Amino acid sequence: MPNLETVTRRNISRNWVIFLMMAPTLIGIAIFSYGPAFEAIRHSFYNWDGRFTEEFVGMHNFRELLGNIGLWGALLGGGLCTFISSVLAARQKVSRVLKAMGILLLALAAILMVRDARYAMSEQETESLRLVPAAFKPIWVLLGLFLGSILLKLKGPGRWSKVGNAFCYILPFVAGLVYLTGVRKMGDWLLWKSFNLIFILIIANLFKMWPSIFAAVCIHRLKSERWQYLYRVLFVIPMIIPHMVGLLIWKFFYDPSVGVLNRMLTVTGLDQALIWLDKWVLHLGVFTDPFKPAWLGHPDLIIPALLFWGFPWVGVVGVLIYLSGLQNIGEDVYEAAELDGVNSWGKFTKIELPLIMTQVRLNLVLMVIGTLQAYGFQLILLGPEGGPQNKGLTPGLYMFYESFQNQNYGYACAIGLMLFFIIMFLTVINQRYVRVEK
Repeated sequence: MPNLETVTRRNISRNWVIFLMMAPTLIGIAIFSYGPAFEAIRHSFYNWDGRFTEEFVGMHNFRELLGNIGLWGALLGGGLCTFISSVLAARQKVSRVLKAMGILLLALAAILMVRDARYAMSEQETESLRLVPAAFKPIWVLLGLFLGSILLKLKGPGRWSKVGNAFCYILPFVAGLVYLTGVRKMGDWLLWKSFNLIFILIIANLFKMWPSIFAAVCIHRLKSERWQYLYRVLFVIPMIIPHMVGLLIWKFFYDPSVGVLNRMLTVTGLDQALIWLDKWVLHLGVFTDPFKPAWLGHPDLIIPALLFWGFPWVGVVGVLIYLSGLQNIGEDVYEAAELDGVNSWGKFTKIELPLIMTQVRLNLVLMVIGTLQAYGFQLILLGPEGGPQNKGLTPGLYMFYESFQNQNYGYACAIGLMLFFIIMFLTVINQRYVRVEK
C-alpha cells in the first residue's frame, strides 16, 4: 500500500496542490450553499420584504412565532446541556454538572409551558381544571417527575440511570404537548396547527416504508440475474419523469368531475357503500348522490387524499437503497437457514430485515427530513393556503406562503430557522439513540 501522509501545518507547503484542487469546490459550496443559509439566519432578525424594507427587529419574529421565548430558551438550553453531557460522558464530573443543568432547565421549561397553557385556556377549560385535586395537576406531576429524573440520572451508570435518561427526553415532549394543546392566544397558532398534519404524515409514512421493503425483497429473491436487472431498470425509469408531471397527474386523479378515482369508485360500486357509510355512520355530508366528492376541495377529505397520495407507495430511491443492503447478504447465510428449516417468512424476519436495518434507519432519517421540509405536492394539489380551512397546510408551505404571498421574508426566514433546529434535533436523536445491532 502507498504511504499516506497526513497533512499538517508543518508539511502544508508540500501539499499546496491538494488545497489548490479543492479550492473551487470549497469556494462554490461557501458561496452557493453556506452563503444563502447564513443570509437566511441574519434576515430572520429583520422585517424584510425582499426588496425595499430591511429593518432590524431583533427577536420580534420569534416572539410572533413561539409566543413566550423564555420557556423555549430554557427548553433549548436544557436539551443542549443534556446533549453535550452525553458527548462528554468520559469526563464524569463535567458530564454530571451539565446533566444537572440540562435537567433543571428542562424542568423550568416544563413548568413555564404548563403555566402558560393554563393561563391561555378558556374559562370552561380553566373551570374543569380546578376540579382536579391539587396533587394531580399537570404542573406538580411534571415537576415531581423531573425531580425524580434528576435523582435517577445522577446515580451514575446502571438501570435506574437509564430510566432517568428516558424521563429526561420524554417529559419535555409531554410538557410541549400540554403547552400546544392548551395555548390559544400565544404564538402563531396557524403554524402549530400545521404540525398536526406533519405528525399524521410521519405516522403514515412509517407504514408506507413497508411496500418498498417488500418490493426490494421480492426483487432480491429472483433467481435470474437478468430479471433482477430488468426490474431494477424498471424502477429507475420513473426517476426520469419530472416530479411536477407526477403531481399534476395526481391532481387530475382527484378531479371530482373527470378524475380517475371517482370513476373507479362508481364503476366498482364502492360509491354506494361510501354514501351509506356517510349517511349512517360518519355524518360528514361529503358522499352524496350524485357521487362527485371533491377530494381536494372539502376539509374532511383533504387529509385522506394526502395519505392516499403515492399509492402503492413503492418509492424508487427506497427500493434501490434496500436492494443495496440485501445484496450484501452472503449465500452461505441463506444456505444455513435452509438447513435449519427456516421458511420464506422466517428468512425475512430473521435474516433480511435485521441485516438491512442500517438502510431502514437511513430511509427513516430521509423520510422525517423530507416530510418536515416538503411542501411541493401540497402547493400543487391544494394551493398556497393549504386548501379549505388550511387543512393541508404544512410548515414548509406556510413558510412559502409568508414569503411569496405576503412578502414577509423575514418571518419566513424565522420559520425556516426553527425547522432547521427541529430537523437537526430529530436527526441527532436518531443517529445517537436508534441503534442497529447485527
